[in-house]
Amino acid sequence: MTDKPEPASIVFTRHRGQAITVDHAPAHARIDVRVLADRYAYLHMPAPDRIVFADQVVYKITGYNEGTLELELVEDWRPAAAPAEEKPPTDEPKTRWKEQPGKVQAVHPVTALNQKEQG
Repeated sequence: MTDKPEPASIVFTRHRGQAITVDHAPAHARIDVRVLADRYAYLHMPAPDRIVFADQVVYKITGYNEGTLELELVEDWRPAAAPAEEKPPTDEPKTRWKEQPGKVQAVHPVTALNQKEQG
């Protein structure tokens, strides 16, 4: 007998004014069959053994146990995580200057201009 991994939860986020995103899609999941009738579940079934969540992940129904469907992840259409943005190179000298404790100096020399009052 092979050990099946413990099912985990599928995690969704509703973004105001935007689409629903699937934040976590485990390889094995379990859902209550009542979810299929919930109009706010953001899922559809293109085939009798397939469930698509939020048009992003596809699960295959692999079993049924006491009112719950056992699922296995088949396809993940979510976009890959975007790479972290790099700071522009113009911020680097300013950042280094701010991080140096005790060496507070003006970045550019200050020249005082005095004007004579005309009168």
